[in-house]
Amino acid sequence: MPWRDYILNNALWKVVSVISAVLIWFAIHSNIQDSFKSPENRILTTSTVSRTLPVTVITTATDMRGFTITPTNVTVTVRAEASVLNNLKVSDVTAFVNLTDVKDGKAFQKRVNVHTPTNVTVVSVVPEEVTVERVVPAESASHRNTE
Repeated sequence: MPWRDYILNNALWKVVSVISAVLIWFAIHSNIQDSFKSPENRILTTSTVSRTLPVTVITTATDMRGFTITPTNVTVTVRAEASVLNNLKVSDVTAFVNLTDVKDGKAFQKRVNVHTPTNVTVVSVVPEEVTVERVVPAESASHRNTE
């Protein structure tokens, strides 16, 4: 059978099939594009804010050693949507130093960690590290001097 017969045989059905395929493709394509758009076509604005926070020391419950932190406060800068920052309380952001893994260091540097809600991002912590010194109780120091 020559090519001309393949093309012209049932030509009307072939044209209808191509038109149907194109219409189906447009319907699916337009629905896919619309499904990935945000429900409210708005631009989210983010803001940053800085606060001075005290550094909390975290140790195990059985650790009776005392520690001093220098400096005792750090400046934390966070970023979030403006509406989230308006509702953010100072108590929602915590700066801390984890000393659970400290063995017997007298003075050392430790990185400050910051805990925030999930929709808030930490931009910076100044200073990033604090000096931690182990405090010797006064009675044991005086006891050593008398021996």
